[in-house]
Order: sequence, then C-alpha cells, then structure tokens
Amino acid sequence: MLNLGEVKLPTDKDYEDMRQLCESEQGWTIDYTKNNIKIWTKQNEQSPFKMIRARCELSDVSASVLYNVIQDDDYRRQWDTKLDSCHDICYISPCSNIGYYAFKSPKPFKNRDFVTQRCWLDLGENNDKILFNHSVNHAKFPPKKGYVRGVSFITATLIKYTSPKSCIFYYVTQSDPGGSFPAWVVNSTTRVIAPKFMKKIYKACLKYEKWKAKHNPGFMPWVNPEQVTVPRIDWNDIQTLDLSHFKNNQVDESQISENQIQDNDADED
Repeated sequence: MLNLGEVKLPTDKDYEDMRQLCESEQGWTIDYTKNNIKIWTKQNEQSPFKMIRARCELSDVSASVLYNVIQDDDYRRQWDTKLDSCHDICYISPCSNIGYYAFKSPKPFKNRDFVTQRCWLDLGENNDKILFNHSVNHAKFPPKKGYVRGVSFITATLIKYTSPKSCIFYYVTQSDPGGSFPAWVVNSTTRVIAPKFMKKIYKACLKYEKWKAKHNPGFMPWVNPEQVTVPRIDWNDIQTLDLSHFKNNQVDESQISENQIQDNDADED
C-alpha cells in the first residue's frame, strides 16, 4: 500500500490490498443499514473522523457505467453540487495521475481542497474495477487562501461485477477534512453524508449514458490514454508531505452550531 505523500506506480499488490480493504469485514462496526446501503465504521488515531466502509448493491447499474461516472470529471461537474472545481495536474502512467479537487462546504464552514495521486485498474468489460487515491504534496499546488487543505490517508473503490446490468459498489475512506469540527458534524458522517453520497452517485449513474451520448462521447482518457492532455509528472514538483505543514492553513470551526448552517446537506434531496 502506498504511504501518505508517496508517489509511485501502483503494483498488483497495491490493487489487491485495496480489494481486501473493501471486502474485509474484520474490525468494522455496522452503523447504518437502509435498503441497499450499508455503512460500517472503524476508529483510529489518524483522524477524529472515523474510517468509513460503504457497500451498495446496484441492481440496475452496470460496473462499467459506475466506473465511468466515477472517472468522468466533466460529468461530475454536472451532478456533484458539492464540487467547487477539479482538474488533473499531471499524469504518471496510463492508470495514474495527480489531481486537484475542491469542495464546497455549507456556510459558515470554509471550503476544502485536496491534492491526491489517483490510481485505477479496469479488469475488463465483465469484470471488477478498482480505484484508489491518497494525498500527496505537489509544489505548484500548495494550500491556498480561502480553502482548508484536507488529507486523504486512503480512499478506495471496488466495483464488483455481478451481471451485465448490475454491480456491487464498495467505498472505503480514511480522510481528514482539516481544521476542527464540532461533534455534530463528525457524528453525521455515517448517518447523513456517506449514505447521501452513495445515493447521489447512483442517481448520476442512471443518467450518465444519455448525457455522455450528447457530450463528447468519444472522450474517455481513463480508457484511451492517448487522449490525456496534461503534462507528464515532473518529479521535482513532488515534495514530502508533512502533516504539520498544513497546520498554518487550519481553522477552528468547532463552535459552529447546527442551526447556523445555511446549506445543510442533511436537508438536500
């Protein structure tokens, strides 16, 4: 498994580790079960936010469609109302790049952003797909004013093929959005945020093929690496990721109460 801040080509073992992380039930506590979604959590010392493991059975979405929805940043800008901006910074290989993602937080919280190395493996049309990311430190994308830099210790997705029109969606993440949050935000992660995230991706999947047919249908650089337009990685830009480096950009939002929120995600459909 890649270490935090480490940039390298993923190995077969890295992908197998991600599969095991998603499928293993050892050490997890079930926190949420409703319809086709289950959420487990695990506490550790890396973050006040619990590690989350989600499983969702999709009876009417193929593995390929879910994989493409996750990979297609142009489409994500359409369906993900919490996305502020996203773009690739550089590519490492046909199955790995470094990217920037910024997310809107409900006011008065500050927005968050992340710089991560992303890796992916598609085992074929009628087979599983594995994706994962972790935070890295790119010299040209330091923490910037107006955003709190978050850290993805590890975020993994396993898409298990079950039939030509169905799949199982596993999602595991250990991340820290930075700053100090009130307890009610930490506690709502599994009750509200994680289930809503799964539901939003599912709804996006149902509309993807129709949308893609009208929006540059041949452009899929995660499938066709010759379509990649960002520059190759400059290894001089990769710096050590020291978590203390981000403390100067952190904020204390622990006193914000739930009734101060102007755009509460819990109220979104």
